Amino acid sequence: MNSLYRAQRQAARGVSWKASTQRYQINWLLNINRTRRDLLAGNDVRRGFHEFDVFERGKLRHISSVHFSERVIHKSLSQNALVPAMTPSLIDRNTANMKGKGLSYALKKLKKDLADHYREHGSDGYVLLMDYSGYFASIDHGGVKKLVRKHLDDPRLIALSDSLIDSQGERGLGLGSEPNQVWAVAYPNPIDHYVTELCHVEAYGRYMDDSYAIHESKDHLRLVAACVAILCEDMCIVPNPKKTRIVKLSNGFTFLKKKIFYGEDGKVVMRPCRESITRERRKLKRQAGLVSEGVMSLEDVTRSYQSWRGSLTGLSAQRTMESMDALFRSLFKITEDPPQRPKNR
Repeated sequence: MNSLYRAQRQAARGVSWKASTQRYQINWLLNINRTRRDLLAGNDVRRGFHEFDVFERGKLRHISSVHFSERVIHKSLSQNALVPAMTPSLIDRNTANMKGKGLSYALKKLKKDLADHYREHGSDGYVLLMDYSGYFASIDHGGVKKLVRKHLDDPRLIALSDSLIDSQGERGLGLGSEPNQVWAVAYPNPIDHYVTELCHVEAYGRYMDDSYAIHESKDHLRLVAACVAILCEDMCIVPNPKKTRIVKLSNGFTFLKKKIFYGEDGKVVMRPCRESITRERRKLKRQAGLVSEGVMSLEDVTRSYQSWRGSLTGLSAQRTMESMDALFRSLFKITEDPPQRPKNR
């Protein structure tokens, strides 16, 4: 009961304004007691999906969102079973959706890897960038079930996990479910261990379906890429031929929407990609029109802009921030810079 209580409190964060969340929490004690009885009895706890499509950075993504009552179960399953059982086997450089890690942690480790390489070899060397095509949609259900059985031994947890996996069709995992995020993070773990322990690369890291390997030899990275392709075929993962490539470090490269290159004296410079800046400028101009029409409030626009501006923290983007702040002031006729997001204490 305590686990389900904590799960429903955490699942409501950010969505407490929704009517479905409020209906659940009005009678939260009755609801979690009913959920507990269903879980102990082995009843089907699935409630179907709210399905919709979103365009993110020009890419169509299909979202399968679960009902709030089922989201509570997903939250508790992830926090009390999947994460404690699976994360100890993950490599340190597997950084997506892990507590204490995330995007900034991934970029920080990449910067350290590049600095270590420069001390040994200068800017000579190469980076293998790897990406999987339609990653979530291509994950094999049989492989995920083997992953569950490898880390869990409680038959009730295995049965619950299998039912959640089977509810998503014959193949693939949907976006919008917390267990799916955990399974997607852990699924290519054999590839991570193979590259780091057997391929003798200087550095390796992965953020969900984006990964990199650094080495002084281009031929060595070609061999690594060929071996990874064989492992991907066995796991029914398809490498993206357009995004999987070997790049010379002295030319710079793009990883996680950041332009990365060596500056003077080997300083690792990270800047936002031009396309992300262009997208935000167009977004601000559209929002200015919505504000003038009364469709959107200035407060909502400011909050949105603060979120984007916070993504530049830690990057070499001072001039970019100054020019974007100037655009923000001119569009919304204000004289002061928009307030920055408060740092987490």
